[in-house]
Amino acid sequence: MQSPPVPQLDATCRFPWYGVKGCKGKDTRAMLRLTVSDDLAVRDRLDSSLGWYEGVQQEYGAK
Repeated sequence: MQSPPVPQLDATCRFPWYGVKGCKGKDTRAMLRLTVSDDLAVRDRLDSSLGWYEGVQQEYGAK
């Protein structure tokens, strides 16, 4: 499993937004939307990885 790519607003503004020189003065609402969509993508991957791990446990007989 791989992490989704880090959200980027443009070529100079990337996540995490705070302290990135290219983000100063950019649209904070757009940054928030990208952060939320990234969080949802990561959460979806975590949910599927839990199911995979439970399957591995059952396959090996772990309790």
